[in-house]
Amino acid sequence: MNIYETDLLLNQYLLFHYGTAEDQLPYSFGPQDALFYPSRCISDFLPSIGRVSRALDLGCAVGRSTFELTRWADDVIGIDLSSQFIAAAQAMQEAGEVQIRILEEGQRSTAVTRRLDPQIDRSKCRFFVGDALQVSPEFGTFDLILAANLIDRVPRPAELLREIKRLVRADGHVILASPYTWLEEFTPSESWLAHRTVRTLNRIQEILEPDLALVSAKDLPFLIREHARKYQWSVAQASLWRKR
Repeated sequence: MNIYETDLLLNQYLLFHYGTAEDQLPYSFGPQDALFYPSRCISDFLPSIGRVSRALDLGCAVGRSTFELTRWADDVIGIDLSSQFIAAAQAMQEAGEVQIRILEEGQRSTAVTRRLDPQIDRSKCRFFVGDALQVSPEFGTFDLILAANLIDRVPRPAELLREIKRLVRADGHVILASPYTWLEEFTPSESWLAHRTVRTLNRIQEILEPDLALVSAKDLPFLIREHARKYQWSVAQASLWRKR
């Protein structure tokens, strides 16, 4: 079974995207700066880019970054391979709120309802089930593309980067963010971008250049709650690129 079509992962990601700080980390200690990662993937970069016409959130999961992009773009598309994730994003778009089952321990969970910021114009975005390696030409091209925690979850990451090059307009920008957790469960080892002597960012640069130039790179921590006493703390490398 695809883990991204399970209720367990759906609720983890709904919490990751829409939960409050207390929902995600109910302790006074811990990495508070790792919360709200889907929003920070936007807020840490868009002020330096400015407003754009069209944006694409590739691998959008349950949609928080897609909604955040509407603060900066007039038309935003969110695409994910998981039909359950897209259904959840569409439900949030329609109602402006979502119910999350927060796992506490064993089979015990807490149900909460969390709402999207009412200042977000939900009408500006659309969500579709789709393959990030083969985006339909009907979607056109974009001024900004975000691919967060995606590159190490596709079978052919080099192909993903070439697809992104096709989709981004001249003078447009691309934000890539990932902890580069290379696993054969998702990507055959021969397709990993990291090798014994090559770092992932260097390999990304080889594939994207000369079409896209690296503008900046930074570390973005994030925290995913599994249950009340177990958390995944990771550090994504986020890089900003501009198409020549």
